[in-house]
This record gives sequence, C-alpha cells and structure tokens, in this order.
Amino acid sequence: MATLSPIPEMRSSVRFPLHLPVAVRAEQTERHAETLNISAGGALIEMNETLEVGSSLEFTIYIPGPRLGSAKDVLVSCMGRVVRCSPDGEHCAVAVVIDDYNIVR
Repeated sequence: MATLSPIPEMRSSVRFPLHLPVAVRAEQTERHAETLNISAGGALIEMNETLEVGSSLEFTIYIPGPRLGSAKDVLVSCMGRVVRCSPDGEHCAVAVVIDDYNIVR
C-alpha cells in the first residue's frame, strides 16, 4: 500500500508572525490592512477583499519603533505581486512576494 508523502516546504525564508499595519495600493486604490506574517521574501496580508493572483501592487509596512528597539518608527515601501489569495469569511489572506523594497524612514 502506497502512502502519500507530505508536500515539501517550498518557502526559502523564515516567517515571523508580525501583525503590523500596512497600506496596500493596487488598481489605483489604497486599502488599509494588517500583516499576518512577514519573511525576507514576502508577506501574508489580511484584507477585507480579494486581489487577483499575478497582479502587481505597492504596499507600505509601518513598524513601530519600540518593536525594533528604535526611537523612531520605520516605514518600508515595497513593490510586489500577489501569489495567492485565500478568502476566509469576511477577510482574505493575500500572499505577496516582495520584488523590491526601500526603507523610507
């Protein structure tokens, strides 16, 4: 009898369960959301709506200074694309890959 082996982990970066405010700009509209987790290569964002897989987006992650041990808050401006969108009740978990980023402050 053959057994199914689990699907191997495809992620190359460790995920950190950080719930941070994020502003998402896609399709000429800005939406406010929250990250569920972040890695060096992407983020999982909880939103109130779905985004089309493959679509490009800009998003800015707000990191409060005290969470980093810094006197100042940090803004990270990112360019990326949607790789997965999973509706869950009233919310949607949108997985994005980060193609480029810039630390604004």
